[in-house]
Amino acid sequence: MNKEIKKNKNDKLSFLEFLNTVKWLLVYNVKLSPFVAISRAAAFTFLTLNPLINAYIFARLLDIIIKIIATGQNLNGVLPVLGILLSYNLITSGVNYANGYLQNAMFNLTVYKSPQLLYKHIHSLGIQTLENPEVVNKIQRSKEVLGMLNNDFDSAINFLARIITLIIASLVVVKAIPIVVAVIFVSMIPGFISNRFYMKKSWQLYRDETENRRKANFVFGSLTETSNLQEITITSAYKYLSDIYKKFADYYVSAELKNIKSWQFSGFLFGSITAIASIFGYFTILKNLFKKIISIGDVTFQMRSLDIFINNLSMVGNGYASLSERCVRINEIKEVFDMKPIILDGELEIMRFGDTPNIKFEKVSFKYPNSDKHVIKNLNLEIKPGEKVAIVGENGAGKTTLVKLLCRFYKVDNGKIYLNKSNINNIKINNWYKNLGVLFQDFNTYGSLTLKENIYLGRPSGVLDENKMEFAVNKANVNSFLTDLKRGYDQTLSEKFKGGTRPSSGQWQKIAIARFFYRDSSVVIFDEPTASIDAISESEIFNQIYDFFKNKTVIIISHRFSTVRNADKIYVLDKGEIIEKGSHNELMELRGKYYKAFNIQAKGYR
Repeated sequence: MNKEIKKNKNDKLSFLEFLNTVKWLLVYNVKLSPFVAISRAAAFTFLTLNPLINAYIFARLLDIIIKIIATGQNLNGVLPVLGILLSYNLITSGVNYANGYLQNAMFNLTVYKSPQLLYKHIHSLGIQTLENPEVVNKIQRSKEVLGMLNNDFDSAINFLARIITLIIASLVVVKAIPIVVAVIFVSMIPGFISNRFYMKKSWQLYRDETENRRKANFVFGSLTETSNLQEITITSAYKYLSDIYKKFADYYVSAELKNIKSWQFSGFLFGSITAIASIFGYFTILKNLFKKIISIGDVTFQMRSLDIFINNLSMVGNGYASLSERCVRINEIKEVFDMKPIILDGELEIMRFGDTPNIKFEKVSFKYPNSDKHVIKNLNLEIKPGEKVAIVGENGAGKTTLVKLLCRFYKVDNGKIYLNKSNINNIKINNWYKNLGVLFQDFNTYGSLTLKENIYLGRPSGVLDENKMEFAVNKANVNSFLTDLKRGYDQTLSEKFKGGTRPSSGQWQKIAIARFFYRDSSVVIFDEPTASIDAISESEIFNQIYDFFKNKTVIIISHRFSTVRNADKIYVLDKGEIIEKGSHNELMELRGKYYKAFNIQAKGYR
């Protein structure tokens, strides 16, 4: 297993890992939009320094006013400082409005552009990587955190801006009252430790409950998906499912609120220590005033600087604790983006086959990751160009696994699969996919799209070929219900969208088959392609399939023997091994497993 997908058992980042994660977060947001991200960081820093600069200008203004009152000078002497204050406030106002725009721009980029980056990367990882449970959990947590990366970016630049402000404020305070700095810093340490402790508890709860949260969300989806509600209503399953979600929600909310209650109370206690220390600082500043060491303006500036120092020291400490815990979550997104496919792509370029390839399984054995049981055992199989091959067997015999290996979703443990004379592992996967069409039993339905788009996705490149689409529709028997659709090809295929309608399961299956007629690949695989279609339509469609793909390779996985009997060759799979092979007539004469299963099924049709 890749080191990227191993579980981090201590759920804690070292300081170096923290810095690397913050760096990744900043770089990630800069990639979304360099101008917006950098401008937002600059504006945020400027606005964070604003109280300190404003306090200094006001202190100088106060000293000038006191001097004018004491000496009876002309009031015009205050105008230059007022002009500086006005100019600065106008600039601050402009930066503030610009920052508001940049914040909204960054939010929209995170909400709409980040998902694009995530699903693009997930797509590149491959099926074998994505079926690892820990990877699924990481992706689940990543999706939950993804929309918050804008807030995390704000937290990161706020943290950095507060450090800059703290450094400047500390220079003023250390110069004026050095001992106070040490007292205040020591007084805040218990609060920092407390915040980090409770933040870690909150994250631990969030992480430990990922699996249960996924289950609860799955139940929530079942209770809100209209296609599921029919059975739920009839079977009275609503209360049972609702109780599953309620039990998780009640537990999680109770545990989180208990943690927050203790967190806030400890914050009050430790905050009181810092408040006492700040009063000591005020007393020291006022003592210097009474000794006539500093002016009233200096008192104002130093007191304000002390407040800013305390505030920013607290924010830097709490910000570090908060950001470091957030970085544990952010680091999982980073790990997801750093993940590499378990199956590396090949380097051999192949073009779209003019003639269908020769497919050969040579002593292939395979077991799924984290399993000791071989699903495919020492299998030898050759499918010649243009052959119509059927693979039959009981559930769990390894039929669909064989398809997944041919699609290179998984890499074989032992043996080799050849396309012509090339090992399938050496071929660029996208090159192979351009020659391959697969209709899985759990085929995709795109309810938000139109009928035309659902079929076009069979080969979504170039301009839509309407003649080819019409041909595919006729071959797949979609025309049997096309006239019932008010908008024809432009009909949206879900009742959840305005003007849409929901096709039946059988109609969806015909649409999916039309999609693969439109794809017109060199090698076509149908995995239980007609499970939801009546026997008459099935017969018609398969006659079309055999005719349409006359000079191409067709591999059919099916439990219906009426579907496979016209195949050139039938392979009977049992516990990952081929136990019989031949044409329908040859297998019937053999009187083996195929013969017995065919007769049992034939009786069901009588």
